[in-house]
Amino acid sequence: MVMQTALYNSRENMIMKHVKSLFFTILIALLATGSIILMVFLVKGRSGEGSGGYRSPTYFAMDTTLEITIQGRDEKLARQDVEAALQLVRKVESYTSRFKKGSDVWLINEKAGSVPVKVHPETLEIVERSLELSQLTGGAFDITVTPIVELWGFYDQKYRVPTQQEIDTTRALVYYRNVMVDHTSGTVTLARPGVEIDLGGVAKGYATGAVCGLLRNRGVKSGLVNFGGAVGAIGFRSDEKQWAVGIKSPRGDPEDLLGELKVSNAYVSSSGDYERFFIKDGKRYCHIFDPATGRQPTEVMSVTVVGPDSMNADILSTALFVLGPQKGQELLSKFEGYEAVFVDSSGKVESSKGMSKYVVEMKERL
Repeated sequence: MVMQTALYNSRENMIMKHVKSLFFTILIALLATGSIILMVFLVKGRSGEGSGGYRSPTYFAMDTTLEITIQGRDEKLARQDVEAALQLVRKVESYTSRFKKGSDVWLINEKAGSVPVKVHPETLEIVERSLELSQLTGGAFDITVTPIVELWGFYDQKYRVPTQQEIDTTRALVYYRNVMVDHTSGTVTLARPGVEIDLGGVAKGYATGAVCGLLRNRGVKSGLVNFGGAVGAIGFRSDEKQWAVGIKSPRGDPEDLLGELKVSNAYVSSSGDYERFFIKDGKRYCHIFDPATGRQPTEVMSVTVVGPDSMNADILSTALFVLGPQKGQELLSKFEGYEAVFVDSSGKVESSKGMSKYVVEMKERL
């Protein structure tokens, strides 16, 4: 009996090692494409995933990964819920992708400096919220930063460090007030040729909130939406505990975590310099830009925001990354119900005052 138990444990350990190896191989591949920012703990016994739980396959949408967990619901209904959610995400992507010919964003950019473009209500809502937050963040978040992102080669992966003259010339096209919205007619207009928008910094947050709303309307009371760097928690887990969300460390191995949060009926969003980047002459250049300089911010490695609205959390994670810890904390104080964790360029971890209510554990320094 002892020998059988030992053989069983040995075989189980071998299987677990293989599973872990496969997991980290997949994780490394996803991180290489900038797909994963937040890792969600769904370990049996820790997540309460046990009875009545359904976890969807991993889908690829809006240039990142999507997973949905539903608990306390018949599996057939849960599968139908996930299918409805995926259709919603595909619809949002078809409107908001700048790369899909004929999408709202593609048409807006094509008609820059000429005529207003009639858009879907979802696109209008995203653009209006983006402009509102651009003003509130002092321009730290700006959907017109697109020409700068393109200049540095982040769209075609032909990375380069442009000259200051190139940056200055291109930066003249970046200004959120070049985007004009007519809410009554449902149109968006770009003020001059060469101005372009990219909703990548907010559309995923919108989609996460929309999926959570859809699931709630369908009767889901316990669920988790893990959409790359955006997470939405519906209610509590089936064991009545809060959902556990792990924040990836911006440095180190893919499995290294900065800390763990506990959330319910809230949204979590992260931005970091480890998502998409290239290294030139020993210096890291990431895909997030300060609209005021046309260059990458240098004060932080990553920012994670927790709050009651998915779009705001998504936008704020980018804006706080641009502003850095000190100015970021000042801005955050104007947004009631939102908290953040910063990892500065030296590896020091700094949190807003109210973040403690979400933190299970958190490193003080990398």
